Amino acid sequence: MASTKGKTVKRRRRIGLGIALAVIVAVGLVVGAALATGGEERAEAQPPFMGVTDPKAPYDLRFIDEMIMHHQGAIMSSAGMIGDSRRPELRDLARRIQASQKRQIQQMETWRKQWYPGAGASMMGMGGMNMMGRGAMRGGDHTDRMFLRMMIPHHQLAVERGQDALENAEHNELRGLARVIVDEQSAEIEEMERYLKAWYGDASTRDLAGPMRDMMGGMHGMGMPQRSPTG
Repeated sequence: MASTKGKTVKRRRRIGLGIALAVIVAVGLVVGAALATGGEERAEAQPPFMGVTDPKAPYDLRFIDEMIMHHQGAIMSSAGMIGDSRRPELRDLARRIQASQKRQIQQMETWRKQWYPGAGASMMGMGGMNMMGRGAMRGGDHTDRMFLRMMIPHHQLAVERGQDALENAEHNELRGLARVIVDEQSAEIEEMERYLKAWYGDASTRDLAGPMRDMMGGMHGMGMPQRSPTG
């Protein structure tokens, strides 16, 4: 029984890390397409939302639903790093990401129930990402590097969305959370950029935030269920 449980935990870790690698591959393809279109398109302003929530829903409800989904992706990926990375710095970072973002999810879920009691049940669309991630693991230093390359633009998306919420959110409480997200994840981006440069000589991947947003919205268009604003 204990052996079966251990195998299940390891499998979940590998799936979580596989998702990180799958995102990097997909983002790379989108980046290539973006470069081919020329600089003018890349300079256009990006929308604050990924397009996985109903545009007719209230701003704060959309922010909550998309940020919960965004946080859950980071939690899933960081769970594998806690168990598998050989670098103590990354294990510590992953633990901090887990602790902070789990607390924020709980807070947002509470507000969702209080502010939007008539909103439909939340629905997540992670299945497709799980399927993409299976078999993508190589482990070791390669996985650590891919985690950093993925998590930097993933955090940047949260920073941009938080900055937008500072201007547009209706509830003061949500604006307060947005400030925490911006400050906390900006600091973590800088930390990850230092690791990426020191360990691998890589430049920052912040610029992949836009293509990553496009990719996530595209996954919804291919059949990912969205969070419904009404029952």
